[in-house]
Amino acid sequence: MSFYLFAAWKRRKRMSRTNKTKELLAQSLTELMVTTPLEKISVNDIVEHAGVGRNTFYYHFEDKFDLVNWYFQSGATQFLVTRGHYASWSTLLTDLEEYLLQNKTFYVNALAYTGQNCLQEYVFHYLSEMFGQRLLSLVPSATERDCQFTGNFLSGAMVGLLLPWVRNGMPPLNQADLDHGLRTLCSCNLAVLLGYGIDPSALVL
Repeated sequence: MSFYLFAAWKRRKRMSRTNKTKELLAQSLTELMVTTPLEKISVNDIVEHAGVGRNTFYYHFEDKFDLVNWYFQSGATQFLVTRGHYASWSTLLTDLEEYLLQNKTFYVNALAYTGQNCLQEYVFHYLSEMFGQRLLSLVPSATERDCQFTGNFLSGAMVGLLLPWVRNGMPPLNQADLDHGLRTLCSCNLAVLLGYGIDPSALVL
């Protein structure tokens, strides 16, 4: 085996070991969340339950919130990538619903916390970047400012829909109501609400 192939093999092996350790810590936190709110779980609790040392935890994460955010970022990204580019908002919401339901205990607990470095903020920025990139792919002439504004606007709306749903225990989403609401916005109701001079009487709902 050449030096370069050996070095590449070592990097892959190290990365695999790192991911397994992160997954072990995430699993430990998830199991603790079944009975304990996130704000009452300490790093000591996580490492003792996982059977590893504190140094191992801090090698991978800054704090428990960094672990929570990594769990969402890695899990949601992997889940959504398997679905390809979302065709519509309702499709994206339905996919997110399915992913969050698969990890219900974790996300009901994690999203209930609203302090510093909370998951709610991370989800907002995650979706904002996704929507901004989506705009750029559809409108290559869009500026960075356009992408940031659109991303923040749409992410705020998405999070505003998701959080009450999570707080209510994640009941099944009504796809028909969701589609109707989004189609209503697409029929220029949003422009009317924002005061951009469209005659409300001309709308067809």
